[in-house]
Amino acid sequence: PLQEKYGGKSMISTASSAFLQEFTLFAERVHDENETLIIQRANGKNAVFMSMDTYNTLQKELFELRQKNAPT
Repeated sequence: PLQEKYGGKSMISTASSAFLQEFTLFAERVHDENETLIIQRANGKNAVFMSMDTYNTLQKELFELRQKNAPT
């Protein structure tokens, strides 16, 4: 897997075939190391895999931004 940093967050990417072969390993890494995984597909329809905690944090931040920017 390729590892990069975006805005202080760790992000890794891997081919979909490796993801399928090593799903449990990637799931543990995403959860335990708070990383986000980009799954690269040959057809260009890439996907993102992240922990539920990361997803919930992003959703909360998005909700709060919408509330802050909503017309009053």
